[in-house]
Amino acid sequence: MKDLMAKRPMLAFLIIAVAASVISAWLLNPTIGPAALFTGSAGGVVLKILTSLFILGGGAALTYVVMRLATGPEALGLIPVGATYTPGRRLGSGASAAQVRTADNALDDLEAMIGLGQVKEEVNKLLAGLEDEKMRRDQGLQITPVSRHMVFAGPPGVGKTVIARVLGDIYRSLNVLRKGHVVEVDRSGLVAGYIGQTATKTLDVCKSALDGILFIDEAYALAPKDGTSGDFGKEAIDTLLKFMEDNRDRIIVIVAGYPNEMRRFIAANPGLQSRFTKTIEFPAYDAEDLLAITRLMASKAGYDLPEEAVAKLKPWIEARRKTESWGNARSRSLLEAAREAQAVRISRDPAADLRRIEGADIEAAIAEQP
Repeated sequence: MKDLMAKRPMLAFLIIAVAASVISAWLLNPTIGPAALFTGSAGGVVLKILTSLFILGGGAALTYVVMRLATGPEALGLIPVGATYTPGRRLGSGASAAQVRTADNALDDLEAMIGLGQVKEEVNKLLAGLEDEKMRRDQGLQITPVSRHMVFAGPPGVGKTVIARVLGDIYRSLNVLRKGHVVEVDRSGLVAGYIGQTATKTLDVCKSALDGILFIDEAYALAPKDGTSGDFGKEAIDTLLKFMEDNRDRIIVIVAGYPNEMRRFIAANPGLQSRFTKTIEFPAYDAEDLLAITRLMASKAGYDLPEEAVAKLKPWIEARRKTESWGNARSRSLLEAAREAQAVRISRDPAADLRRIEGADIEAAIAEQP
């Protein structure tokens, strides 16, 4: 019946409509049958027809409800959106994608990401902890409160924001957070230029992240190394810590940045040390991972990178990935330059393959990079 409602809704509607009409006729006059609808006085016939239409409408409404339940109870608000999660789930179980990302969908997206093996293991540990809490709660056992605030330590362009969104979907699905949305911000979004404004600005941002995740990128900028006099970063930190304490079950804060700077940042304030007790390390991608990411970017944009082009690209990536300024945006900008070089080349050779980026295109793009 569920498959019929989900895959053949019109047929199901017809069956129930006919059944509702027949049932209504027998209800009105069980001894005569459906012909009873059209016998008797004019007023009686009208009343019988209206009653039949009412029963038919009820059947149609029931069909609609069952059909929506068959395609997904989230649509009727019977369960929280995104509440689908398979207990004992680990990465790579092959859950299907959905328009609203559930915990299973989020884990599939994470598994599909290139590299990040160490980060995926940490996400599995978080999942194991959540499942353990649920089992203890179901058995009436004591649950020790744990801090869910985290430090994401790593260079830019290694997927820190993406992982924050994955965790938001997981925590929403498992009812740890009601919304699970991610609010991204940096120092400029928290600190104002005048006395008394920073606390208000920070508080507004925190409120917008309530029931979700507040992701603070380059959080170490809130505590300058030189301890600049008059800097309002400390006011932002104090406001943030108080909000975290007052809403400990309704917000998760993730602070992110370079590993050394983040260690200095956390050590600079006892309040930060007590709340951010878990750190997830995001190692820099190696050259092979970066090549795979670049080829994936090109593929999604509708382009092919043949081995000739990859051979030109690999030395550039190996040299640039060691710099602090490296990020996936560098690969994206290189691809944009390569597409421009390809367009110029094709303008001189209209018969050329529009999808193929040649080694010469990569060379021309590298020459333009700062």
